[in-house]
Amino acid sequence: MEFLPGWRVDANAAVLQARYDDFTEAVSGTPVSRAGNVPTDVPERLANVWLTWRFLPGWTAGTGVRYVGRRFADRANTLEMPAYTTTDVLLLWRPRKDTTLSLRGFNVFDRHYVTTAYYNPTQWLQGTGRRFEFTVNYRF
Repeated sequence: MEFLPGWRVDANAAVLQARYDDFTEAVSGTPVSRAGNVPTDVPERLANVWLTWRFLPGWTAGTGVRYVGRRFADRANTLEMPAYTTTDVLLLWRPRKDTTLSLRGFNVFDRHYVTTAYYNPTQWLQGTGRRFEFTVNYRF
């Protein structure tokens, strides 16, 4: 949505109530019901917002924030992974109608966060740290 000439906001959010309806897991040979638990790696709150500014013809700058709510790493919902927020930036230049050059920065504040875990408290996969990417897109 463009709210001022050259300024645009894009936002989305999700609020979930994901639950196992009927799920039984074998734990040491004993059936254990997981009905009503949240499925693994499913955040119940997500949000993204981007603000971009067309500051000159062919030039756009922007920043975005991504929020991922807490998730569970096990079907018993005893191992919780914390929520996290990251910030991205971009600079685009379209020198010609068929060519776009972009410089993007991901997780620019180098936030440490967990993307998933292997059903135990000692094997957590860390999210991507700060990184930058330059791309050239040519359409023909």
